Formats: sequence, C-alpha cells, structure tokens
Amino acid sequence: MHKDSVSPVVPAAASRDTKNQQLNFIVALRAVAAVVIVWHHFALYPPLNDWTRPLLGDVLTWFEVHARSTQVFFVLAGFVLAQTLVTRRWQLGGLLLFLLRRYCRLGLPYLAVIALVLPVYAFARNWVPASVLGSPVSWPQFIAHLFFLQDILGYEALSAGLWFVCINIQLCILFALLICVRDSSLGRHLDVIGLGGWALAAFSLFYANLAPGWDVWAVYFFPYFFMGVIVWRRVHGRQKLEFYAYQALFLLAMLFEWRWRLGVAMVVGALLVWSLESGFAARWPRQAALLWLGRVSYSLFLVHFPVLVFVAALWSHLEWTSPPLATLGLVVAFFTSLALAGIFYRWIEAPSARAARQIGRTWRQSALALADSR
Repeated sequence: MHKDSVSPVVPAAASRDTKNQQLNFIVALRAVAAVVIVWHHFALYPPLNDWTRPLLGDVLTWFEVHARSTQVFFVLAGFVLAQTLVTRRWQLGGLLLFLLRRYCRLGLPYLAVIALVLPVYAFARNWVPASVLGSPVSWPQFIAHLFFLQDILGYEALSAGLWFVCINIQLCILFALLICVRDSSLGRHLDVIGLGGWALAAFSLFYANLAPGWDVWAVYFFPYFFMGVIVWRRVHGRQKLEFYAYQALFLLAMLFEWRWRLGVAMVVGALLVWSLESGFAARWPRQAALLWLGRVSYSLFLVHFPVLVFVAALWSHLEWTSPPLATLGLVVAFFTSLALAGIFYRWIEAPSARAARQIGRTWRQSALALADSR
C-alpha cells in the first residue's frame, strides 16, 4: 500500500504514540463487544436463564435477540491485520511463518480452553441440560477441534464461541494469500487486495452470506472483515471514496435481503473512520479498567462459557433455582469470568503472544544467518 506522496514528518516516538492511542480505541471497542457477547450467551443458555426469567425476562430476551457483536470483532480484525500486514513484502516462507504465529497467538489459548472445558463438562453432566453440554466428547471430535475443523466436518463444538476462532484463522489465511498474490509476479501491477476483496465481498453479500450452509467458511463473514480493510485503506491510503462505495454495496445488499448484521458492520466501519480522522481515537479512552477489559477480551470470550456451565451446575446441585438466586448466579458467573479472564490472559494468552513473537524473531535470525553463509 502506498502512502500519500505528501505527508508531515512525524518523529518516530510520536508516530508510535499515535498508533498506540488508536489501538487503545480499538481495544475499548473490543471490551464493549466482549461484554455484549458474554451476556448474549448468559441470556441464551439454560438453566440459569430459565430460572431468572420471571425476574428479568424482558432484559434476557433483549440480550438473547439483539446483543450480538461478533461483527465488531471481524471489522476490527480486518483493520488491525491490514495495518500489520499490508505494508510488508510477502513470500511463501513469510506466509508459513504467519500461519505458525497465528496458531500460537490464537490457537494455544483456544486449546487451553478445550482442556478447561472437558473437566467442567464432566462435573456438570448430571446438573446441566444435555442441549448445553452436547454429547460426550469423541476422539474424532476432539482431533477435529485441534485443527479448527469441527464445524466443517459436522462435529458439535465443545464450547460456545469456538467457531469464531476457526473463522478468524480462515480469514487470516485468506487475507495473507491475497497479499502473497499481490507480491508475486502475477499481481505486481494490480491492486490485488482491492480487486480480490471486492469480488469476495460481493459474492458473499449476494450469495454466500444468504446461505446458512456457508457459515462454516470464512467467505460468509468476509464482508465484515473487509470493512476493516477498507477503513484502513481510507485512513492510511488514497482510497477516500472507496469507503463510501463499500458502504453503498452494503446498503444494496440490505435492500436485496435485510440483514441486521450488515448494519452493525456499517456502523462500526463508520465509527472507525470518524474516530481516526477526527482525532477522537487519540483522545479516548483513558480509563485503565476499560483498557484492561479490552486487553483480556479474547480470554474473556474463551472462558466465560465454561464458567457459566460450572456456576449453573453448582447452583443446580445446591437447588438455588429461585429467580433472585438465579440472578445472583448470573452475576457471579460474570465476575468470575472477568477474574478468570485476567488469570488466563496472564498465564496463557500473553505467553502465547510472546511465543508467536519469538518464533518471528528466530525465523528472521535464521534467514539472515542463511543469507550470510551464501
């Protein structure tokens, strides 16, 4: 991606500070989206929700029906990956390194949650409905999870939200392939990211995103992800009108068949553009608690469901099924999820991220040593 030919000279430290402030805004959006998803699942899965309904029925119904925010994560992922990857030159070796690092960054916490889920489900088996826990885990099902293939192969997911990690991995692969084609001899004189991204988004908006059977593949969710890429291209490149054209494509798709999730992606995209271009992203947020919640949002996304299952099983065992006690159970599950997310982030997610960075450094050092030896 080429930058504008005329730009102010910014000291390196100031440039890093601005990027960190913009990243803080994205982290805050993740925090809000993660909390919304947690309460969506709390409102969706029995038995605590059923016991609480006489007291908070309308609130739970709203969270069950309307509180869905995975599109927020997809748009933000597209923006962050574009900011991280597009300005680099890519070859096949770089693609393999990227995939290995993404497996460490996303996959190791995902595997750790699977290890957590299994004993929790064993404890909850007699106290929580089978519709929540699913059938006892089989070896083929477990192995499919190790390679992010459970949905594609038709196995039950071991926890709510694991599908998102699988789709995120697919989107990373798809976007990295577009960049590799761009940097090959085939794409040297073409805007491969723009042409390929627009084609995939249009195919999804008017076909794949309308077919439930496609929701195990990245192309179903690609328009949300590419919204983040489009935002990056507007903010950091010369494609100022492309963002409005892409929003118009979403509007056309919504007229073709109404989908509220497209509207969510449009709003998030517009919010990102406004906040980054107006400078608001550099001013908000400054609250440490909100930034902490955003940092641990992925861990919270992973651990909240086994926590909900454990608390529901414990409450069922203790026969705390009255609406006030069930409501207390949801509150306990939420704050326990926050606490466990903090622990999980420190001991699982952050070390996984460090391992991913170390792999990158080792790869580069090996490449330099090999070049020097020739």
